[in-house]
Amino acid sequence: MTPGQFTRLLVESGYTVSGVDLDPSGRQALWQQLGVEVRQANLEREPVPFAENTFDCVVFSEVIEHLVYSPLPVLRELQRVLVSGGRLVITTPNELYFKSRTRTLLRVLLWQSLDTWNEFTHKMRLEGTARYTTHARTYTMGELCWLVEQAGMQVVTRRYEAAWERVGLREGRLLRQPLQVLGKRIVATLTKALPPTRSMLLVVGEKAYR
Repeated sequence: MTPGQFTRLLVESGYTVSGVDLDPSGRQALWQQLGVEVRQANLEREPVPFAENTFDCVVFSEVIEHLVYSPLPVLRELQRVLVSGGRLVITTPNELYFKSRTRTLLRVLLWQSLDTWNEFTHKMRLEGTARYTTHARTYTMGELCWLVEQAGMQVVTRRYEAAWERVGLREGRLLRQPLQVLGKRIVATLTKALPPTRSMLLVVGEKAYR
């Protein structure tokens, strides 16, 4: 998703939106255009820069997989800024995604590293905050729900989503890349039949009423 697209959708839908970013200055013009306050913070080193009981909902989309350390302190901070009954929405890639697991199995059977050489060298060159541009690890549904509960919230929604399965299935690509499109259609069909193998996880945690 284009950075800022979801924020724009929320604003245009009538929500009052605030945000946190490692470097808000990179999209400052967009934030000003939308009238959104985005505060700077490294969530793994600093508290969420908002007071307790501030938000009805916190969206933590495609972030948790980038955290280098345990996400529990960050999730506890997000719980802190929610009002009683407020909800935390998390989306993240599924560790058990059929395509990823198949790739891993093939590399294991071929006695290869789980990363390609290019993936390895790319990760090893990342220093400082650049580490957050790649995935530190992915999670299973059970692991993600456990983290939400350990952070003091009740899991009220857990769902497997097929977000990546639809990418690359445009009709025009069938003539240009028939084998690739066929492979994608097979994956999409399998994950439709077996929800736990879909590409994305959606978990919603609710802060207890006080």
